[in-house]
Amino acid sequence: MDNQLIIAANQSREIIEYDDDAHLTPEPKVSEIVLNENSSLELYVLQNVNNEASIQREFKIRQLADSRLKIVVITFNGGDIRNRYTVNLDGEGADTQIHGLYLIDKTQHVENHLKVNHNVPHCTSNEKFKGILDDEATAIFNGHVYVAKDAQKTDAQQNNSNILLTSKAKINSQPFLEIYADDVKCSHGTSTGQLDQEAMFYMRQRGISKANARILLMYAFAAEVSNHIGNEMLHEHIDDMIKRRLRGELSSCETCVLRCSHPKEYNFDIDYSKI
Repeated sequence: MDNQLIIAANQSREIIEYDDDAHLTPEPKVSEIVLNENSSLELYVLQNVNNEASIQREFKIRQLADSRLKIVVITFNGGDIRNRYTVNLDGEGADTQIHGLYLIDKTQHVENHLKVNHNVPHCTSNEKFKGILDDEATAIFNGHVYVAKDAQKTDAQQNNSNILLTSKAKINSQPFLEIYADDVKCSHGTSTGQLDQEAMFYMRQRGISKANARILLMYAFAAEVSNHIGNEMLHEHIDDMIKRRLRGELSSCETCVLRCSHPKEYNFDIDYSKI
């Protein structure tokens, strides 16, 4: 199933794509998008399907001068999910922001493949993907930033961070920079580990149970991605889904600090800058 979107110069658009069991198709879904001069797009991709379902999603995007792209992709469930994003920055002043979050368990598998091509000078890009993997879940992050010879003054940042909750969960993370210009500001990094024990100790010292401390740490970790959702109603909805997902993995109880259905009933005051 293919579709094409062309955003006219000086226009702004917001698109929400929601993949659930009712919207599954057997064919890969490919979207081609063109952002003309000084246009902007906010694209939200939400994936929540059963453990036997497969999704193949591909976006091919071209940006012209001073265009602005923001993508937030959040994966809650799915047996085999493969996302691919290719962005060509073909106009000076173009900016790309791609943020991803995957919360997976059991034997679920998620792949995110990104290719951002800086073909002209004075463009910026930032890709940040975060994952929490439980049980025997597996994931792949493959990020590739290409900077052409004449693409001077490029600013490109790329990062992938993961929390593995078991010894059987696995992540294959491969951030990669291919740079041919000499006047650029580029960085890439990846980190994989378990929950921070010092942060756990900090919270336990303040009377927080171990189970609640784990939930709060994972929620704070995930919220760094969901906070990029600019649509207030969607942000609240996704925030609620993240809380429910985390509670579902950790035996919810009446004293859980994350009040999913009534988020305003509980105000938990903690300085996350210290953890």
